[in-house]
Amino acid sequence: EEPVPLIQAFIGNLQLDDQSASWDEIGDEDAEVEFPSSLLSGGAEGEYTYGGTDTWRWGVNPGGSIAWKSSDTRISGGFSGETGGVIRFDIDNALFIGELHIGLFVRAGLMPKLSAYAAAGPMLMYAKHEVEDEEVVAPSTSSNGQIVVTGSEESDWDVGYYGRAGIDYRYARGKRVGIGVRYMSAEMDFTDTFGQVDIEGPQFILSYTANL
Repeated sequence: EEPVPLIQAFIGNLQLDDQSASWDEIGDEDAEVEFPSSLLSGGAEGEYTYGGTDTWRWGVNPGGSIAWKSSDTRISGGFSGETGGVIRFDIDNALFIGELHIGLFVRAGLMPKLSAYAAAGPMLMYAKHEVEDEEVVAPSTSSNGQIVVTGSEESDWDVGYYGRAGIDYRYARGKRVGIGVRYMSAEMDFTDTFGQVDIEGPQFILSYTANL
């Protein structure tokens, strides 16, 4: 009997790595960008088997996910020269991330009702960043003691990569629940806001998997 395809739905939180970015409005040195501690995320994965044995199998893994959060992102900007200093403040902003991917997976049985899986491959990511107007006191006389961040938005596409791994428990015929971790990485160029940053980090998930 041929293995049936699997479909997995998941929800979790994405934890993006902090970045250094070039943002002229913040300072004349690189700005440190501290993303929100977690972004709510969710998506779906498919597993189409092409080979293997009774205890393990491999195949193609298409899927996609989205993550979004509207909250503060902490910025640290540096200023050089005699009036140099560092300013740290939160900006009201929204970040949306969507991605589609296709890779290869391996799934193996650990116990009669327990299985583990792993997958990786290329990914196409879209991200959009929106910033609200902000005005803060700055340690710089060149800006009359203030920094004005003009509200703007920027989006970009990039090809990156993803990886996923997890464990599923089969509680009924063709139905599984599990936990897992995903990782994705792509480079985005938000010209009107952060500039060029890497959108990357782990994503911890709860999943439901069923026969397709």
